[in-house]
Amino acid sequence: MTLAVNSFEMLPSHIDLKMLWSLELTDCSNLKSLPCLPSMLERLYVNWCSSLENITFQSGRFTLQVFSYEGCFKLCEIQGLFKLVPIAKLEEADLGHMQWIKAYQGHKVDLVGDVITEGRPFNVQMLYEYGIRSTFLQGIKDQSMLTHDYTSSSDYLSFHVHSHPKNHRIQGLYVTVLYRSLGEDRNIESPPVFARISNKTKRVTWVYNPVVYCKPRVGEDAIWLSYWPIGNTLDAGDEVHVDILGDKGTISTSGFGASLVYMDAGEVEKEEEKSEMMKSEEVIGGDLSLFHVKGGYYLCRRDFYGSIIPACFFGDNIEITDSIRWRTHHQSTNTYEELNNFQNPNRYKIEVTLGLSFVSESETRKIKKAVSNVEGVESVSTHKETGRLIVCGCFNPQAVATCVREFKKLVQILSVKFKSEPLFDDNLQV
Repeated sequence: MTLAVNSFEMLPSHIDLKMLWSLELTDCSNLKSLPCLPSMLERLYVNWCSSLENITFQSGRFTLQVFSYEGCFKLCEIQGLFKLVPIAKLEEADLGHMQWIKAYQGHKVDLVGDVITEGRPFNVQMLYEYGIRSTFLQGIKDQSMLTHDYTSSSDYLSFHVHSHPKNHRIQGLYVTVLYRSLGEDRNIESPPVFARISNKTKRVTWVYNPVVYCKPRVGEDAIWLSYWPIGNTLDAGDEVHVDILGDKGTISTSGFGASLVYMDAGEVEKEEEKSEMMKSEEVIGGDLSLFHVKGGYYLCRRDFYGSIIPACFFGDNIEITDSIRWRTHHQSTNTYEELNNFQNPNRYKIEVTLGLSFVSESETRKIKKAVSNVEGVESVSTHKETGRLIVCGCFNPQAVATCVREFKKLVQILSVKFKSEPLFDDNLQV
């Protein structure tokens, strides 16, 4: 079903979505939420829905095979995939051992890793994904957060789980890591970051790539704090290994800290009830069967390494036979893709709307100046709030898109409107 380029704030109530398998909502700039989408939905396109904040499904399980959400500048929750919440909106009780970060709730953080971060400023956020809670800090010199049960100043942390108090059970593990970029150019694309926790005794490993993470500033550490609800797999005496993985020569770590979290007997029953409710969800403690590989769990939805998981992750090269389950928007296409091949061979005067994010006034001026110099362009205007660049004249749209990509890699031709009859000229060569 195609409902693209509409002005509604919510889906019309008369539309029956029960048997829907594909939904196209590109460029619905007023759409604010998509609640209770059918669980059988296979394809979803919400590109440039600039007001969209959240997407939920009838089932908590993430079942989409093709999903595209470029230009969604306010998107903060996709049920079954991730949820981002500003620390300022969380109560201290929700933060557990991370309560001290409330003091930094107004600090800025450079989040990267997903298209939702393009051109979007962030204060400190809490990321919920696979049942793991993560937050990132930067520009903070106070490193008192490393006062954990176990610490290390090397590039990994290894420890044995000590005996827990009587009538208590291990609930999970808090992990803190200091890391920095080895690259000197802060404008280069940031490589993916993976956290790895291994229970060497039980021979099970979790490798996790967060959907968004902090890109360290040059010469400065970033702090990654996370909570892993893996208590049911940890017993006294188990050997645990924690480290950070990334492309060789791109990231270094300078400190680790870890603390076990316990619950008393009175909390155990509540936790077991909660675990029963999560059984069908793709979270730690729930159903992670699609992410199970030899030796552990690969908690990542992207094809960073094609159909192979590198040997450095689990000890052996692992081939992903059902690679479609790792994909989100990166391999997707939509009905607007054909516009990217529009060449204007008959020399029509046209109006082309491109979608991109504007970071600064100086960048915007540079883009407008460069596009104005493309042959045939007569006028260029911008609408920064919705991420639109509107170009008029008699030109090749692909030439304009190529020009813009010199400044912004993420650009999309959203529409081409014909403004007049073709300009016939036998001497024109196209």
